[in-house]
Amino acid sequence: ASGQGVAYAGAAASAEDASVMWFNPAGLTEIKGSQVIVGAHVISPKAKFSNDGSYLGVAGNNLQGSDDDGATVGLVPNFYWKSKLGQYDIGLGINTPFGQHISYDKEWVGRYQATETNLKTININPAIAGKINDKLSFGFGLNAQYVDLILEQQANLGSSTGSAGDKTVSVKADSWGFGYNFGFLWKPQETTQVGFAYRSTVTQNAKGTIDYPAALSGSGLVDTNVSSTVNLPASATLSASQVYGKLTLLTGATWTKWSDYDSLTIQNGAGTTVSDSNQELKDSWRLSLGGIYQLNDELKLRAGVAFDQTPVSNETHRSPRTPDTDRKWIALGFGYKLTPAVDLDVGYSHLLADKSKVDYTSDNGTTHLVGSYNPTVDIFSAQVVWKY
Repeated sequence: ASGQGVAYAGAAASAEDASVMWFNPAGLTEIKGSQVIVGAHVISPKAKFSNDGSYLGVAGNNLQGSDDDGATVGLVPNFYWKSKLGQYDIGLGINTPFGQHISYDKEWVGRYQATETNLKTININPAIAGKINDKLSFGFGLNAQYVDLILEQQANLGSSTGSAGDKTVSVKADSWGFGYNFGFLWKPQETTQVGFAYRSTVTQNAKGTIDYPAALSGSGLVDTNVSSTVNLPASATLSASQVYGKLTLLTGATWTKWSDYDSLTIQNGAGTTVSDSNQELKDSWRLSLGGIYQLNDELKLRAGVAFDQTPVSNETHRSPRTPDTDRKWIALGFGYKLTPAVDLDVGYSHLLADKSKVDYTSDNGTTHLVGSYNPTVDIFSAQVVWKY
């Protein structure tokens, strides 16, 4: 939540509290004593879809159904702990690096491509850090990441315009994956910090089930076990922090290798592909700039802006499960010292996004979603930091 107030500018270089271990484990060397952090984020998005000629089969065979906003409000918790082990600083972070919940009405115009997308992750990240010399620190962490996924859509059992007889197809799967992260923190002078951090790809070999409507059993589509291999992306961050009296300026750039993910291919027990959502995701960049002003001994003020590039390449690959587009962040926040041992951090970000076009064809080529999304996101964050 402290990072939220500056739009995560300087995240790998600014060690305000133990949550720095997620962005750069080397930052643990800048945290004095021991800490426990408990925080939560409320993510409130809007993603209104406006239909502009979606069709079944061939153009002109207009698909019936309503417009819809499938965005849902999410609560995302996190926990961090930091302490000492001899000459080393150690930490444990538990958070949710990836997540999504989009829930459309079962009668919306894109129901044959998506009605429910519910992705939850839990990442457990122990880390250790130490000083190489007076100016350079190094940190390393291991990651155990759990993924739980539900995908639902409607199967067209009715007329050529999709007006009747729809039934739900549901995929449920989960898995554990493992990865690592490391970082360096360079302090050329007391008022300057530069951080570099890297997070590895985490490969998830998910297994689960697919449930078809009974009416499709005659065509050979029956309930069965399924599997899918998904690579959640690697990322690298370069950040800097510079202190000018009471003001600290922050900047940073993050590269995310979304091309690792690229597609979601689901196979049944016989190895036959039952779904292939090839989104041709591209690597993306996030650029940020922020500042922290120490107003007095108890209160610090934060502000930041960021440009967050989408990995979605164009409208033909903008799936209703990931209706993503470029975002601009405007963030504000504050930190308040409740007692000498307890701090409160609050942050807020408003994400602006351009209207994004959609011309997406289902993997079997039968349905075509044509229209546009008009997205915005508000994020509210708070955390309590206990120093002991």
